Amino acid sequence: MTEEEKNKERRKIASLTTEEYLTFFFFPYNDTGRLGSFTKSYNQSEDERFAKHGFETKIKQAKSARKLGFLFYAIMVFILIVLAKYLDFI
Repeated sequence: MTEEEKNKERRKIASLTTEEYLTFFFFPYNDTGRLGSFTKSYNQSEDERFAKHGFETKIKQAKSARKLGFLFYAIMVFILIVLAKYLDFI
C-alpha cells in the first residue's frame, strides 16, 4: 500500500475536530443575512473540501451537527415562548 493510499484511507475515517463540530452546530444555516455570508461561505467551502478530499466521516458528522444545531435552536425558541407566556410577556 502506497503512502497516498494510506492517506486516502485515513481521510475516510478522520473525525471532525471540536472546533469544526461546534461551528457546524452553532451555525447550521446557509442564510445570507448579516452573519449569513460568513457561515454560507464557510459551510459551503468546508462541504466542498470534505467531498473533494474524501472525508466521508466528516461529511456525515457535519450533517449530524447541523441537524442537532437546528434542533437546539428550535428547543431554545420553544423554551423562550413558554417562559414568555408563563411570565406574561406575551
